Amino acid sequence: MANLTSLSERLRSELGDTGKSFVHQFIADGTTNRFLLPYSPVDAINMIITLDGTDISTTVDVEETTGYMTFDEVPETGAVVVAAGTYFKYFTVTEIEQFVCTAFDQHTANHADTYGRAILLDTLPGLEEYPVITYASTLALYTLATDASFDIDITAPDGVQIPRSERYRQLMQMIEVRKQQYRELCSQLGIGLYRIDVFSLRRISKTTNRYVPIYLPLEVNDRSMPQRVILPIPSYGSAIAPSSVPTKDLTMYEGDSFVAILDFPDSFDVTEYTWESSISNQIGSAVSIVDFTIENVTGATDQLQISLTSEQTDLLPEKCFWDIQGTLIADTSQVQTYMRGTVITTRQVTQ
Repeated sequence: MANLTSLSERLRSELGDTGKSFVHQFIADGTTNRFLLPYSPVDAINMIITLDGTDISTTVDVEETTGYMTFDEVPETGAVVVAAGTYFKYFTVTEIEQFVCTAFDQHTANHADTYGRAILLDTLPGLEEYPVITYASTLALYTLATDASFDIDITAPDGVQIPRSERYRQLMQMIEVRKQQYRELCSQLGIGLYRIDVFSLRRISKTTNRYVPIYLPLEVNDRSMPQRVILPIPSYGSAIAPSSVPTKDLTMYEGDSFVAILDFPDSFDVTEYTWESSISNQIGSAVSIVDFTIENVTGATDQLQISLTSEQTDLLPEKCFWDIQGTLIADTSQVQTYMRGTVITTRQVTQ
């Protein structure tokens, strides 16, 4: 079973960026609280730092990319600082994990397993682990190539030439090889970005101007209810109406109680307003489906809690709209909408 740690280790092995241990000692001069390690990038989370034999790892700020250590206070003159940990050749732990996560998200986009479930990192088939690592190595090599692209060739007056741009060309050649390798694996195994998918053209009803729904096909002996295919709807070039109201979409589950915390700017005091918030079937509707219960959050003047009961979420369609308005208590003529958005409700199973 794949996990982020194992995939990250495999990616480091592919890049030749495996970790190496180090131990380095400083003698404090009593004038600075900032020390530079001769190794970088480093694994700051697992680094052990001692001051005169006392472990102070949790109080020291370590810059992973540069190797600088910053203490909360200036160590006394003659104090012995010892740092021990792991360093790498190219990338920090966070950067490697970002490459793996980005490659995984793109590799599994819009794809599901044989049971129609979303593919998660811990459910990734073992056959697809290496293609994901191959694609992640391509992303990592692009980062190295970007850094190398700033190097220029050097020509000395005595005729000596240093072709520093050769590193960039070699990296770009390796990227093309890796891209071709990933493409071949995906095409031959029918996975990832080069998987061949079969779709049905969508029809629009001439009488209602609505899409005719498409349902997932079932096996001949499968008696379960057909499941509707949720497909993105094109905008047909339509522009989005401009609005100064921040957008916050809400996701709910039909028949379940719902609670959410709304955050406002620090300088905003929600207790100076009376609040109203509703859900409507469509924007501009004069009739709301349900109204939120709005409460102040204990100890916070810049947050509100909105909630619905299970009976209220039972009434919601799959897609509807909401907003929240505040009326200033000191001047009831001042009414303003502070948030708006879409409400997406997932259909329930247990009735």
